[in-house]
Amino acid sequence: MPLPVTAIARVGVLTRDCRAAAAEYARFFGINDWRVADCSGRTGDDHDYSHRQAVGYGNGVGIELIEPKSGVWADALERCGEGPSHVVIPAPHWAAVTQAQTAAGMTTLAEHDEHGGRRRLLDSRAALGGLGLVFADADALIAPGEPLYLPGDAILPVQKLYQVSMMVRDLDAAKARFRALLGVEAWVDIGIDSSQMPDCRYYGQPVEHTARLSIGRRGSACFELVEPLDGPTIYRDALDRRGECVHHIMVTLAPPPDFERAAQALSERGIVVGQSASIPGLMAFAYFDGGQPLCGLFVEVIQPLADNWLDLMFPSPDIARIVVGD
Repeated sequence: MPLPVTAIARVGVLTRDCRAAAAEYARFFGINDWRVADCSGRTGDDHDYSHRQAVGYGNGVGIELIEPKSGVWADALERCGEGPSHVVIPAPHWAAVTQAQTAAGMTTLAEHDEHGGRRRLLDSRAALGGLGLVFADADALIAPGEPLYLPGDAILPVQKLYQVSMMVRDLDAAKARFRALLGVEAWVDIGIDSSQMPDCRYYGQPVEHTARLSIGRRGSACFELVEPLDGPTIYRDALDRRGECVHHIMVTLAPPPDFERAAQALSERGIVVGQSASIPGLMAFAYFDGGQPLCGLFVEVIQPLADNWLDLMFPSPDIARIVVGD
């Protein structure tokens, strides 16, 4: 019985200062309305923990910035540093979550009430490429706390959460775990090979590299798993620095002129393109290195080079839907 993961309400990022981070996310994505709250509870082994969080939404995409004070989040921040760490999953039926969690052999790391509802953090990172799973019922999905308005026009506007991506050491093994534990059965396998993609670049420099990746979907929840192979990549950098981990999200498809304008504006703020490549006549892709401003989050942007790029790349509508959704 897989865990009931069919939608993602929020993407969680660990930070040392959630208010400062929220200001940067407002400038980058145009997410202006936030709620800031202090939360606390007890871990599965009966230890106290606490954190401050800032929660904001843009076009239905939720960002949850966690500033740990003590407990499991603080341990993760100390061990891995700032960066994306988890997703928040709607939990309409706790009995189903508990039953699937027991079948998967996953323990509860932390649980607390929030806004009259319940949140539960599972011990899922080792099994799911560094991905933490937080289940929250309807009341807990309502962001509690002090309203915080932060000015900012979107340099990269949020369209929707196309995918959340993890760096893994063994793609086939990771896919098998996502199938067994999350019920992700539909996958699209894609290879990255600089010999077949012109203008592959790593922080602006021409580079030769290879990687394997798979994009999987269950409902509206889409996960990308990436296994770096040869040559320098931001994928390998992440594995070497943080181990298997959540690495980037994709929330925007941008025509090349819009992408170039965003890249220029972001470079002036210290956010540069870490890696890029193109498939002539179809699409180009690039990853912005969020670095300190975005607390280690990378953001992928796809640039369509033809109106029918999806049809040309993926002749089956069902396969295209796995990649970009409905």
